[in-house]
Amino acid sequence: MHPTELIPALEETETFKEWKTGNPGAKLVHLFLMLDPGQDVQYDIGFFDFDKKLMTSFIVDEKLSHIELASTKEVFSKDVSTIKPLDITKVKIHFKEAVEATRALQQEKYKQHQPLKEVVILQNLEAGQVWNITYITKTFQTLNMKVDAVTGDIVEEKLHQIFSFDKGENKEKQS
Repeated sequence: MHPTELIPALEETETFKEWKTGNPGAKLVHLFLMLDPGQDVQYDIGFFDFDKKLMTSFIVDEKLSHIELASTKEVFSKDVSTIKPLDITKVKIHFKEAVEATRALQQEKYKQHQPLKEVVILQNLEAGQVWNITYITKTFQTLNMKVDAVTGDIVEEKLHQIFSFDKGENKEKQS
């Protein structure tokens, strides 16, 4: 289901309406999913209450047959000014299209870094509204790519080492 259909459908449920009455300052800030082969897609849809400084997540399946108010938590970061609301009406690219683009780039440019897991987040960052897609790879690295949610263009890509082993060069000698 496309986010422009999913979010309004969630907002029409009794679960959401009941929660929203007590949290009128909350805004949609992310749509998260982890892709596992053979598993049904489940969305973690996050709303941040800018007045209360709390994040609330709803777990929703693609058919809206399961909707659960998962949690309300304080945000880990003290700087909540980096959290920006999403404008779902501007999202033109479905996560499946974004994932296809990142898989093509991975096969073309990072073939030796085969993904084990795919983490997909729709969020509003400095780069704009993007599908922020991270692959955890068999080579113990993460490949992060950001896909513009309007155009489908890959606007950023970075490969990171998950573990770095200290070989002792920077340790002080003890006497």
